[in-house]
Amino acid sequence: MYLCSKNNPLSPKSVCKMKRFLVLGLKIFGGIVIFLLILLVGAAVALNNSTVQNKMLDYATEMLQEKLNTKVSIDSINVNFLTQSALIMGLDVEDQQARKMLQAKTLGVDFNPWGLLQNKVDIVAARLEGVTARLYQPEDSVANFQFVLDAFKKDKSKPKEEDKEKKKGHKMSLDIKGLEISKIDIVYNEDTFLLGSLNYKKSFLGKQEGSIRHLQGAFETVTKSGEARTNKFSLGHLSLNEKGKDLLVDIDSLHFLIDNHLPRKNAGNPNRGYFDIGHLDVLAHLKLKINHLAKDTAHVTMTQFVARDSVTGFNVKDLRFNAGINKEYAHLTDVTIQQENTVLTFDEGTLHFPSKKKGKALAYETSLISGKTLLKDISRPFAPVLGHFTIPLELKVRMKGNDDGMQFNDIHVNTADNRLALNAVGGIDHLSEKEALDIHFHVKDMQAKDNVAEDIINQFMVKKFMMKQLKNLGTIEYTGDVSIIWKKEIFSGVLRTQAGSLNFDFTLDENSKYLLGNVHTGKIHLGKVIEMKDIGDVACKADFSFDISKPRTASMRKVKGGKLPMGKINAVVYEASFKKVKVKDIDVSIVSDGAVAQGNLQQRNKFVDLLCNFSFTSTDSIHKMKIRPNVKLHKNRETEAQKQQKAKAKAAEKQRKADEKALKKQQKAAAKAEKKRLKAEKKAAKNG
Repeated sequence: MYLCSKNNPLSPKSVCKMKRFLVLGLKIFGGIVIFLLILLVGAAVALNNSTVQNKMLDYATEMLQEKLNTKVSIDSINVNFLTQSALIMGLDVEDQQARKMLQAKTLGVDFNPWGLLQNKVDIVAARLEGVTARLYQPEDSVANFQFVLDAFKKDKSKPKEEDKEKKKGHKMSLDIKGLEISKIDIVYNEDTFLLGSLNYKKSFLGKQEGSIRHLQGAFETVTKSGEARTNKFSLGHLSLNEKGKDLLVDIDSLHFLIDNHLPRKNAGNPNRGYFDIGHLDVLAHLKLKINHLAKDTAHVTMTQFVARDSVTGFNVKDLRFNAGINKEYAHLTDVTIQQENTVLTFDEGTLHFPSKKKGKALAYETSLISGKTLLKDISRPFAPVLGHFTIPLELKVRMKGNDDGMQFNDIHVNTADNRLALNAVGGIDHLSEKEALDIHFHVKDMQAKDNVAEDIINQFMVKKFMMKQLKNLGTIEYTGDVSIIWKKEIFSGVLRTQAGSLNFDFTLDENSKYLLGNVHTGKIHLGKVIEMKDIGDVACKADFSFDISKPRTASMRKVKGGKLPMGKINAVVYEASFKKVKVKDIDVSIVSDGAVAQGNLQQRNKFVDLLCNFSFTSTDSIHKMKIRPNVKLHKNRETEAQKQQKAKAKAAEKQRKADEKALKKQQKAAAKAEKKRLKAEKKAAKNG
């Protein structure tokens, strides 16, 4: 009931537009028709005679023209008092610019004339066919239909007591027990609204049922950013049936389409998902039960909901919930969301509606959401890279947020066999600002064992490097942070493995297309990781940079081929063991052009530098690398005493210059003070 609130950013605009078209059309048409019915049924009660009826028709037409101050015509009228029915043919109303505004082919009514004695228009059944309305609302003037609304508007200028007295004695009520509408065509500016048929019945017991068939519309909207969108919708069938105290609603083949006339956001970017709010093509079917409906409150049960976007592939197999709704919020309970391989449930959630008057923004929160999922379910709309991710995951999370951000608490993700388990918290800020969007998660603890890390990486259709080394790490534990900002993904934290621990910090820069970062370890068994038994524990730090640009990589591959990433590593080894010999302070550099990685080790000593060059062509066979050791002698290496003497002389010279500078500064200050004193004395003598 609050979906069409101006303050509600979740408004389905097609539903709101449809409602606005229908209400506006019925207001205009209803005022005219009820006016005619009262007059014509009154004529039938007075005398069931065609001559009288035609005179009343002429009188009603003249009264309408006078009331509306425009041209009104009706082809014919037939009121039969014996059958208690009336038929109006060919109603035509022009706007005040003499344009065809409202036309109706036929209006048939079965009525109870005795109700008029009690100021009641009692319609047993009404049949309306062939209504055409052309409504215009220029930006710089009033709407062409406003004069009709004004003509039938209540006169609020009358004194209240007089108004009350009129209501007591002359209030006319309208009761419609059956309604059939077909072939409705409404145009509002450039928007269109078409209705095939609408049927409504109320039984003598008061129960209601109805249906709508072949409803469709098209309209233009403009977003806050100025983007124009074409919106189209159609409805195959809608039925309403009252069962006990509940009203059952069944909607079949609800089709909704949005087109912003711009290229899709993933155009030219196959790695980006197809979901784009400017391009939607959704077909939905739903069943719901309205348990309670009042002016300010409602209770609804969604018993079935199926929706699929044929373009993005987003597919909801079912959605079920109970909802209690009032002016300020909607409270959901027993919620189930199902996709192809995903089922999520939560006990309750609350959606707080926005209010400009109260200064409240949209807000929502849920209890613990739990369920099972395959990430490939969201691959086409959001992340094509997950298209082959078929490892079942179990998920738990609490969620809350507003129209600008989301927070996730108590996140727990694990595989069914518990080889992977993760606990985290996180959030998303600045949802409405693309370049300020900030997605951030803190992983409290994660454990990956029994080669599950390798299994997860194998779910992605990408080139894989150092998979053997990953396997050699054994069980991996991780604590750290993940942050995604404008064209950057930042990862940091501590990896604890069976081979040792690593502190790391690296960034995927989508602007420069480079992977940049650094690692630091106090101790890791490098030989075990790269399968070189002569190397033992290593303590080091390293900075690295790798090229992740596909065009640049492809260009280099054409020239050199190769199986390696393109990039470089610069490292300092604080301490390492090699064949039970410990070495310290080694500088390491590795440069890879994609085909061959060239490495260099260098340890500087007093009289000799130990050097080692190496190379490899595949990360899977690092242990087979080519090694070329070397040494470099220093002929004129200064002794430590000479270094110290030289340093002392340099320091002494520096101190001498500093003292000389300070003395000059003092002398200059003294001269300035003396000059100032003499000037003061001279001035005093002159004044004396």
